[in-house]
Amino acid sequence: MKKLFFLPLAVLLFFGICLFSQFSSARETEQAMDGVIRLHVRAEDDSSEEQALKLKVRDGILNCTNDLLKDCASKAEARQRLQANLDRLAQAGQRVVREAGKNHSVSVCLERESFEYREYDGFFLPKGEYDSLIVNVGSGRGQNWWCVVFPAACYMGAAEVETDATRMPECFQLAKQREESVTVKFWLRERVKEIFR
Repeated sequence: MKKLFFLPLAVLLFFGICLFSQFSSARETEQAMDGVIRLHVRAEDDSSEEQALKLKVRDGILNCTNDLLKDCASKAEARQRLQANLDRLAQAGQRVVREAGKNHSVSVCLERESFEYREYDGFFLPKGEYDSLIVNVGSGRGQNWWCVVFPAACYMGAAEVETDATRMPECFQLAKQREESVTVKFWLRERVKEIFR
């Protein structure tokens, strides 16, 4: 009889904890999203040639942002440096285009943009609005490429783009997300077992 009495109380307590946890997690995620600057490189069109060129422009831009942001301590500082060097970034992209024998323009701006949920190697970024460094190669109407310039979770390694989940806020790390999900499920199972012993 006591077990039946405590069951609704345990269920209410569990859902209260879940709601508080969700609210707290949502607030933490929102703050973390506001500390990120995305990179969005848009190709001229979807031809294989233009898509390959887009990736070369991306590499040129990442090399430049690596240099510009290597000692930035905050997002505000990173945003200020990017804003002050938009021409330099566009010129870096333009050099790549010229070397490929094309005459497309390359434009670079810093704006707010909406993104869908996306997973990378070891971390994810929730759906939502982010400050973004937007690079248009020519018309910018082709398929695009996304990553993160601040914190520098996506950067040029020795020969290719590398990602580092440890540079991202903890709440965006896939391992942490899975660990928390397993912990909550385990806690619920153990409480239910205790009630019905």
